[in-house]
Amino acid sequence: MDNAYFDAIHLWLQQNTDWVGPVIAMVACLESLVVVGIVLPGVAMLFALAAIAGAASIPVYPILLWAFLGAIVGDGVSYLLGYYYHERVRSWWPFNRHPQWLESGEGFFQKYGALSVVIGRFVGPVRPVIPAVAGMMGMLPQYFFTVNFLSAIAWSPVYLLPGYLTGAALQWHDKVPDQLLLVLLAIICIAIMFPPLLISMHRRFKPWFIWYPVISLALLVLFILANTVGFLESVNQRVYEWLMPVQLPWLQNVMHWVTQIGSIPVLSILFAGGLFWLYRSKRFGSLLCLLCGGISMACSVWLIKWLAENDRPVMMSGLDPYAFPSGHTTATAFVLFSFAAMLGERRPFQVQWLWSSVAFGLVMIEAFSRLVIQVHWFGDVLMGLGLGLFWALIVICTEKRNQCPE
Repeated sequence: MDNAYFDAIHLWLQQNTDWVGPVIAMVACLESLVVVGIVLPGVAMLFALAAIAGAASIPVYPILLWAFLGAIVGDGVSYLLGYYYHERVRSWWPFNRHPQWLESGEGFFQKYGALSVVIGRFVGPVRPVIPAVAGMMGMLPQYFFTVNFLSAIAWSPVYLLPGYLTGAALQWHDKVPDQLLLVLLAIICIAIMFPPLLISMHRRFKPWFIWYPVISLALLVLFILANTVGFLESVNQRVYEWLMPVQLPWLQNVMHWVTQIGSIPVLSILFAGGLFWLYRSKRFGSLLCLLCGGISMACSVWLIKWLAENDRPVMMSGLDPYAFPSGHTTATAFVLFSFAAMLGERRPFQVQWLWSSVAFGLVMIEAFSRLVIQVHWFGDVLMGLGLGLFWALIVICTEKRNQCPE
């Protein structure tokens, strides 16, 4: 296909926006198929389609749902092909000419097991072949489709939101405030540069690792005291006023979805998935640490909320009346930082960097969303970040101590 063909499709979709969602589902499905996905430039096409949706102010929820449905169908078909045809897949084009593509997928699956279905969604070279390899290697259908469903929940926003935001920003280019660009730039820089610094410091000061939660707790106590004496009020008000220009309709629409990263249903699914993975891996000590840490984290959030009794900037239905700390941010930080540490454990530096950067990026985006939709003050999300990190450190340190030989 030449560029003129794609340009014609692009123009037609701009004039017929009702078809953008179904086309996104079709591309997401084809991009996930074992043979088609290798030759189809799916990432670029999804970015362009999402940009059209953002520029046309199409609600983000249906777009993400269409992509989610297309992805689980495409991966499901690929898995069934591998599950029923097994070794015959090797004789299909292009694998009969490039057997190394399947071999790389098999090596990836043997290394990560069921987790490879999750990781494979976000890793370009193995993405189209992992579902088929999972079927070829006999992964049980109930396990595959459960993991496939859960991973697609995260895949959809990760792949679609950048394009959607780009399209929306181009549409509102004369109304995009500097504050939004500065915050996004800060999030990207911190997510990329901060994790390797922390990993290097941890390797250098490893014997002192047990003191990290103690230092974190001391800082949290100081932060709570600062809130109690009213020191944070002026800071909160200044940040609130500084962010007023980002109250844009399209950004509010996006951030109302982004903030669901820290909602109880989403985090409960991720948390349950993590517990199930630890159970399947027979890491019962880690499972108990994570479970106890999650319960303690939730109890501490509610205890501090009801002791501090800080009102929210804007009250919304369905929310508790108190803002300090942000429960969404605390829970997101705890779950993602704990998972990043467990997934990166005993892995190469690059793998630890990847998981830590993803965790930092998602946590900060979720925290920013709470400020944009005006349900929290700046101090609330900072306290949430610190409290979530504290309980994640407790889990990590306890797990490492239990792994140490007597």
